[in-house]
Amino acid sequence: MAKVDVHCRYCHKSEDVKRHGKGNGGHSRYRCYACRKVFQLEYTYQACKPSVKEQIVDMAMNNGGIVIPPVY
Repeated sequence: MAKVDVHCRYCHKSEDVKRHGKGNGGHSRYRCYACRKVFQLEYTYQACKPSVKEQIVDMAMNNGGIVIPPVY
C-alpha cells in the first residue's frame, strides 16, 4: 500500500495531518491537528474548491461578470 504525504492547505504542515473519515461525495477527509482544520484533497462539487471562492471574491472586487443594463 502506498503512503500519500498530505500537507495541510492552511498551515502547510504534514506531520500533524490524519484521515478524518469521508465526505458526502465519498472522498477522504483529513484533519490537521496543528491548526485544527478539516479539509479534502478532492471535491465532487466544483463550487466547494478553495480556488472557486478566490475567483468569486476577485470577480466581485473587479465588477467581473456584472452587466448593468442601461436605464431609459
